[in-house]
Amino acid sequence: MEWIQNNRYLLLIEGIIFALLGLIAIALPGVSTLSAELFIGWLLIFGGIVQIYRTFKTTHGTSFIISLLMSILYLIFGVLLIAFPIAGVLSLTVLLTIFFIAEGIAKIILAFQFRPLNRWFLLVINGVLALIIAYIIWSGWPGTAFWALGLLVGINLFFFGISLIFVSMSLPKIGDKT
Repeated sequence: MEWIQNNRYLLLIEGIIFALLGLIAIALPGVSTLSAELFIGWLLIFGGIVQIYRTFKTTHGTSFIISLLMSILYLIFGVLLIAFPIAGVLSLTVLLTIFFIAEGIAKIILAFQFRPLNRWFLLVINGVLALIIAYIIWSGWPGTAFWALGLLVGINLFFFGISLIFVSMSLPKIGDKT
């Protein structure tokens, strides 16, 4: 814990940077949506290259073929996202909508399993919110595709930054007894 206390100002600066990046992404959701889509495309390409290298170095037999096919899929999807960013944004938004639907249903089911616990209903509320987000995205699709991903990434970055800021401010300085 001492290393965090020694670097609490770095944590504060990191939090401020993430919060500012989040605000920029929220203010420019179209730009941040496209940026996130392109970033995912490049991650898939890089992951495919690394997996191809590992496949040729470490696998044999049937696992070689499966690993090679997976590597090629990573590369193909990455190249498609980079080459056709609008289609990529639309596709990722559909996947995001499906994710929110699945998450909402799962959280509601989980909530009823936690019913004996206090505040179990908060999970129901969270699940319903996920379903509402899915509905908002889906009801405005394809138009929502051009802002939803960027807005949600921005919100996530902003709250992560705020969390880091509060954590850094709650750390006692070295030498303080509190």
